[in-house]
Amino acid sequence: MRSSLLALLAVVTLAAPAWATGERVIVTAAAQPFRENICVSMTCVTSGAREAIVTARSVKEGVEVTVKSASGQVKLVHVTPRTADGDLSSIDVVTASTLVVKAIETAKPLTKPAPKTARAVSKGAKLRMLARR
Repeated sequence: MRSSLLALLAVVTLAAPAWATGERVIVTAAAQPFRENICVSMTCVTSGAREAIVTARSVKEGVEVTVKSASGQVKLVHVTPRTADGDLSSIDVVTASTLVVKAIETAKPLTKPAPKTARAVSKGAKLRMLARR
């Protein structure tokens, strides 16, 4: 009896993070593929007070999902690739939805600045470098 009570307590304690956390989120019509996964962890609303807005748009590489905070700060920009058929892979939808939930729950934006591109070394610079040796 006691062990079953402890097991039940452990299950409830460990499963608590999976329950809705109360963040109010607006998911736009374009982000419908992600709605089901996001609304499991968040409270999806159509208007009013909210912590974030989730939008999506079609881009050349796939579907770009953007999360903006209530103040307008961009917290996440993620591109979910399309399959050869033009659909979204269910694995990629779940991955993107997980990133969306993480972006809403964390204070810092998850977007990384664009990587700095390395400058190509010209042939003349290589020759000068070899001449110095």
